[in-house]
Amino acid sequence: MSSPSALFVPPPEPGSGPGTVKNVLESSRRPERFVLTLADGRTFTVAIGALSETGATRAGVQLDTDAVAYLVRESAITDLSDRAINALARGRKTRRELEVRLRRVQPDVSLIGEALDRLTAIGVLSDEEVAHAEAAARLRRGEAPAKVRQVLRRKGVEGRMVNEAVSAAVSEDGFDELVSCRALAEKRVRALGAKEPAVLRRRLVAFLQRRGFGGSVIGQVLREVLREVLGRQTEYDNE
Repeated sequence: MSSPSALFVPPPEPGSGPGTVKNVLESSRRPERFVLTLADGRTFTVAIGALSETGATRAGVQLDTDAVAYLVRESAITDLSDRAINALARGRKTRRELEVRLRRVQPDVSLIGEALDRLTAIGVLSDEEVAHAEAAARLRRGEAPAKVRQVLRRKGVEGRMVNEAVSAAVSEDGFDELVSCRALAEKRVRALGAKEPAVLRRRLVAFLQRRGFGGSVIGQVLREVLREVLGRQTEYDNE
């Protein structure tokens, strides 16, 4: 039988328990973040709000179980938020695109959702802004509205938002699908160089279809462009 003394575990000395704050330092690598270290070696990188919420603002503060659990969660959310902000700094991203990226490092979708909700609340993340910017940029590059809608839906933008963004971009830029298709076809013809009429036609059709132009628009453009390039009537005139 164990002796009474072997069963007795003395309470930790004040300021030395596992939930005791060892130190709180401003992060040297992550702006507006603080690194909190507990006496048991655990560290949490959080925003100042989390320190205020738990009272963990200085060394020696004793934290209860709920406070430590709160810091665990806040540290994970803060890490996800910072990763999302870094991704956004490198280029436009929708919420779905960030979710896919963050799932590579965090399987808990509730934490990811909370991190992205916070970024949305402060205006850092906006699918609506991404949709408008992406629609305008793609139309200027010569993609047809149908193609732009397809791309935005694939990025996870909601249907109504997609339609509004594309319609606004078409209106603001005065986009003309026929003019855009013709400009692309003429440029592509020059890039392809001398080719047999059938080969040239096939490649132009495939090229313009990949950019989302419809059959009637492609047909009209090819009749005009190929007539000019080949200097004679094409079979499209007889269709």
